[in-house]
Amino acid sequence: MLKYDVPILLVDDEEDILFSYNFALKSAGYKNITAASGGKKAMEILGQRAFALVVLDLYMPEVDGNDILDFISIRHPGTPVIIITAADDSQTAVNCLKKGADDYILKPVDSLRFITTIKNILEKEELKRQVESFAEAAEASHLKCPVDFGSIVTKESSMYAVFKYIEAVAGGMQPVLICGETGTGKELMAEAVHKASKRKGAFVPVNVADVDDTVFSDTLFGHRKGAFTGADKVRRGLLLEASGGTIFLDEVGDISENSQIKLLRFIQEGTFRAMGSDTEDKADVRIVLATNADLEKKVEDGRFRKDLYYRIATHKIHMPPLRDRKGDIPLLFAHFYKLAGKELGTPAKTFEKTAAGVLSSYTFPGNIRELRSIAYDLAAISGDMLTAGEVIAYLESTGRSRGAVSTVSPGGTQFTYSGKFPSLKDMEDILISEALKISGGNQSKAAALLGISRQAMNKRVKG
Repeated sequence: MLKYDVPILLVDDEEDILFSYNFALKSAGYKNITAASGGKKAMEILGQRAFALVVLDLYMPEVDGNDILDFISIRHPGTPVIIITAADDSQTAVNCLKKGADDYILKPVDSLRFITTIKNILEKEELKRQVESFAEAAEASHLKCPVDFGSIVTKESSMYAVFKYIEAVAGGMQPVLICGETGTGKELMAEAVHKASKRKGAFVPVNVADVDDTVFSDTLFGHRKGAFTGADKVRRGLLLEASGGTIFLDEVGDISENSQIKLLRFIQEGTFRAMGSDTEDKADVRIVLATNADLEKKVEDGRFRKDLYYRIATHKIHMPPLRDRKGDIPLLFAHFYKLAGKELGTPAKTFEKTAAGVLSSYTFPGNIRELRSIAYDLAAISGDMLTAGEVIAYLESTGRSRGAVSTVSPGGTQFTYSGKFPSLKDMEDILISEALKISGGNQSKAAALLGISRQAMNKRVKG
């Protein structure tokens, strides 16, 4: 939840404007507000203390906003600043953005835009602090090199335990098997194994799902000229391409028995024959494999070689599904939503925290890959501010709500009572209140969340 007691400094040389800003912020729930009537007073205050946010009028007598912005950048670097400027002076405001200001608002100031801009910036700052705390947590977990895992967005302790395990086994040459559902990030984890190993060669990923034995052999081992019809030149296999580095075989549980035999031989001997060759080649390569299949069950059923399984499962990693990483959902959504905004050319797009909270109640059968798709789709179709109600409507419209979206608030609604046990009517009122809260007051969306008609919802609200 956004902390409304963060210190905010308002700077303007007109007392009535300061009063209106102060009133709007207090009406919105912000409590810790300091007002500076003019640039000189603002410099005195800023010389004594720091603020979570500064709202700064650009033109003032004695000391103007540009000078104060320069002072903040030196004395309190990283402090977000909102510039207030006249409508015919937007170019100057843009120049202030280049100097470090976070946003600007044109006069006359619309109170709704004023509060929304402040809320958005403070939420982004809160998210930044969370990310920094996660980085500190990684350091506190005694990771030797946290940067090796920088591409994996997480705050879950279970994931940090996996990171520590990888650092323990990364320096060896035994295979690493990564298991988990589709879309859980197995390739990212395989790349982290490669980075942690400090091997100088390349990381070479290849999906071997359902390829026949000829394609498997040609892809990994290569071929000599004339090895088969159409082989008019030599092909280096991916094992040689990855020599000195790591080869990642994705969906290894789906390869044929002949391919399993060839893979086992290479793991045991470290040598292979290119197709059409009479001589053996060597490749200094670390093998990381992944599967979404239950290999132990396949071994029991005779569909996967037992000897190969025990060779590739020397070091085994399980990637948890996203539904077991609930704490990572808002963080991952923010990450993908920001990336989507940059790619779409709309980096200023943001979202309500409750919007990410609504997503936390969805089970994500497609895991992180599905979350990424949802974030990109919402970024493409939403306005500047994505609301919780819009997320609810999106999940409904894409068929993701039935049996997937919980009817509790993002934080997990609980109730306590003393004395008289609550009646069904009491609980109905609680559910209606929570549904309206997470749907942004939209009765149609709240009704859909509760599984009742719009008319029934209206009757209950009026009743």
